[in-house]
Amino acid sequence: MSEAALGRAARTGEWAGLAAGSVAVDVGGGRGDHAAVFASMGALAAVVDRSPAMARAALDRGVAAVVGDGRRLPLGDGVADLVYFHVSLHYGGWEGMLAEASRVAKPGGMVAAWTFAADHFRHSLLARWFPSIVPLDEARFPHPDLLQARMWALGLRAVHQVAETETVSRAVGDWEAAVRAGFVSTLQLLPSGELESGLARLGEEHPDPTETLHYRLWYRGVVGKKPAGESPNYGPIGSGRAGSAL
Repeated sequence: MSEAALGRAARTGEWAGLAAGSVAVDVGGGRGDHAAVFASMGALAAVVDRSPAMARAALDRGVAAVVGDGRRLPLGDGVADLVYFHVSLHYGGWEGMLAEASRVAKPGGMVAAWTFAADHFRHSLLARWFPSIVPLDEARFPHPDLLQARMWALGLRAVHQVAETETVSRAVGDWEAAVRAGFVSTLQLLPSGELESGLARLGEEHPDPTETLHYRLWYRGVVGKKPAGESPNYGPIGSGRAGSAL
């Protein structure tokens, strides 16, 4: 888990006002990296993940976790100060996941979904050697504007977007190993032969496995709050007007 990703979790927790006694739910939270950040802020933090292995990994490190589907969260109505998604809505049924997040959020609670910017896939490092990644990921990941519109339709307010760019530096050999391990799930959906042909072109262009690759990830955070009778204050991150974008 990158420091930048942990920083996104920390900032989101601050926007949600997490403190002692708060409840934060990380949907699709894997081994609990983000939930651990929320716990460090004093919140009761829990992971809901489809994978029993990931839930067990979170439990093994002391993070509360339960096996569950984001479309049917095993939680009551209005219990969470923050319902958090970090690049997890694309696993299917994102509209239902947001509806469940809205249900679970308490009045004044926040729903926050980090995903990729709409043009990220066409400029990503993966697209350079695996062109099928572009249409595959554009179909898998909902456009940030659709997330924003869906949150508004669900009754969340002060809905807006936050832009962030993350720069990554990684040795060619490490990056190739990560690709072979399927560090991005879409790699498993590539047409037969494209993985090996792409890696062959990578090797031709960058034959030294110790060379460092530098690339960027373009993120969008889509954030909304369940009304609680007063306007939330996001401080410097946005205007607080529905439909505003940064």
